[in-house]
Amino acid sequence: MSSRTQVPAAPDGLSPLLLQAFFRIHHTPTQPVDHPFCRETDRFAFANETLWNFVREKAIPSGQSESTERRRYTRYCFVMVRAVLQFWKFARFDPNGSPLAETELARNIRRVCRRPVWMPSLPREQRIVFPGYPNLYEISYAAPGVFQRHIGNWWTIYFRPGNFPVCLPVSNQAKARLNDQMLRDLKAGYPTLLWLYNFPSLSINHAVLVYEAKHEPDRIRYKLYDPNYAELARELQYEPTTQTYIFGPTFYFKGGTVTPRAIYRGFFE
Repeated sequence: MSSRTQVPAAPDGLSPLLLQAFFRIHHTPTQPVDHPFCRETDRFAFANETLWNFVREKAIPSGQSESTERRRYTRYCFVMVRAVLQFWKFARFDPNGSPLAETELARNIRRVCRRPVWMPSLPREQRIVFPGYPNLYEISYAAPGVFQRHIGNWWTIYFRPGNFPVCLPVSNQAKARLNDQMLRDLKAGYPTLLWLYNFPSLSINHAVLVYEAKHEPDRIRYKLYDPNYAELARELQYEPTTQTYIFGPTFYFKGGTVTPRAIYRGFFE
């Protein structure tokens, strides 16, 4: 008997893609994309204003250190990485058109973000059009508040079915398999959404998007879109010999090993 996972036959009228989502079977796309994810243009111009900063080697609430200004857009890292992938897959920008009025812009944002992120990209002619701007970065720079209000609510991420395996150990074999899947996907031009955490300490609990890989003799360096940074790219390293992932120091994490888990590949992820 083959050790390969068998997908049950789809009943009449039931899409195989829906079955794939239900059974959480990862599928590497076979056709390369014509527009790989570009961090410079396909990200938001604003950042997730995380509640915690690391200052003098310990975490303290933001607002008690470098600034007393209240942070208003917090807890949105999962929402933001999901939304940038939804815009990459389902939206199209027309720089020659007239910008939408705010109500119409909000409606189109909601249309994009209501589409399940794990579904295939839409053909160009079926994508939701955003006229007046060349890309997501420029339009979200012009109207950050409209995007922040309509890409999704932060509290819903606490009820994701994919959250519940956080307490289950992730084997080295699973980490190596994830690395192989990300490399195959990136070769075809597809980014991967990752949840980075450490359980039970939760010294990090964050979502990022992997969009590029660089091979070195002893490691692989993944470039990330980190929603906590509006302008700065981040990096995640994988060491095959130890089968560990290492995330560098940031203002919200001291740096060190992390547990990665792919998210939003299906309803249960």
